[in-house]
Amino acid sequence: MAKKKNKKVVKFHRMSHLNVGIVVFLIIFVYMVYNMFQYFTEKQTAIYEVTQGTITQENTFTGVILREEKVFNVESSGYINYYNRDAEKVSVNSYIYSIDETGDFYQEIAKQNDGQLFTEKGSYDELEKTAANYVLGYSDENFYQVYAFQYDMEAELMEAISSHALASLGNYSGNSSGLHVYTASEPGIVVYNTDGLEHVTTENFTQDIFDSSAHAKSNLISREQVSTGEPAYKLVTSETWNLIIPVSENLAKDLGKESRIQIEFKKDGTTAWGDSRILNQEDAWYLILTFQNSVIRFATDRYLDVKLLLSDTNGLKIPNTALTEKKFFLIPKEFLTKGGNNNTNGVMRQYEDEKGKTIMEFASATVAEETEDMYYITGEQLEKGDKIIKPDSNEPYILGETATLQGVYNINKGYAIFRKVEILFQNQEYSIIDVGTNYGISLYDHIALDASSITENEIIH
Repeated sequence: MAKKKNKKVVKFHRMSHLNVGIVVFLIIFVYMVYNMFQYFTEKQTAIYEVTQGTITQENTFTGVILREEKVFNVESSGYINYYNRDAEKVSVNSYIYSIDETGDFYQEIAKQNDGQLFTEKGSYDELEKTAANYVLGYSDENFYQVYAFQYDMEAELMEAISSHALASLGNYSGNSSGLHVYTASEPGIVVYNTDGLEHVTTENFTQDIFDSSAHAKSNLISREQVSTGEPAYKLVTSETWNLIIPVSENLAKDLGKESRIQIEFKKDGTTAWGDSRILNQEDAWYLILTFQNSVIRFATDRYLDVKLLLSDTNGLKIPNTALTEKKFFLIPKEFLTKGGNNNTNGVMRQYEDEKGKTIMEFASATVAEETEDMYYITGEQLEKGDKIIKPDSNEPYILGETATLQGVYNINKGYAIFRKVEILFQNQEYSIIDVGTNYGISLYDHIALDASSITENEIIH
């Protein structure tokens, strides 16, 4: 008989093995989630690295010419004839114009000139030049230029007629009883237009003179008949003239350092140096340039487009959003000392404790600027009204006087530190600041892009 087999099976518990890969994945996942949470919940500070840069200044402007001008009115009514070209020098007793009460002389001049104005070679050159300048400078935004062009063309035509009128005056054989001839009472440059700004000076001008559309030239030379009391002509009586240019406050401060400025006249491409000064009037800034010659070149113009020939400003370039301001205590230099564990700058502050005992302690201070005899300081332990003592003396000084400095927040050390800047030039987006400013910033420093978003000594993440 066969032996009976033992079919009892003993089960063993299998030990679970920890999957290292899953653990590592979970750790990494938790770390990523934490960092994402930190990123979206913690305050982020944008950083800007200070670079070397240049700002090209906007230097093309429209200025207003002011000069010594006298307007002479018509003394009797009738037909008028002129005997000089526009913007021509005349001497005392030179023939300027005549009034013909009957019109006989006027008609005779017109007949003599009929069909003979432009027979000589090159006679059309001035007309073509005037038309070309108008076409090249035309702008839909300045429609008033059309009237200026009309004036210039009419003036060219009337000048051609006037050149014959003077020669005919001595040969006139008609009735001269109604013919009145008028001469210059003083030397000057005769001009045949008015615009209402003849009596404006650098002392009494207002902002409305820069509205060229409101001060269009009134053409005097194109008239056939005139009435007593109307303007006949004007004389420019001095070689000295001024050009007034409205500028921004920042540019005004920059130009205020100059006494002479070179400009380019866009009308003819010529250049000139003018004595310069800055005027602040009614919350507006103006550059006033004074010239001592060449007034005849622009005698018929009131508005001039010019380019200021200025050098581009170089320095450290920073965004304007990085700028901020801070107040500092002013102390005499002899009150600053050194002390503390790190032998840093500070002052000796004196106060009384709760028991009335006089305490003298060192209070660290940061110097942000200095003058010949004063330091600009700030410190966490310093408040207005604190008494500080001069080293090696009992002489006291009460903290009270303050001054404001412009600067940025330097974050090289991981927290915000105020550093002074000196702005050389500024536009709407960027500022150029001076290189090597004491207590300032340097090339490649890291600063806060938006100074309004942080506070001094704040830890930067």
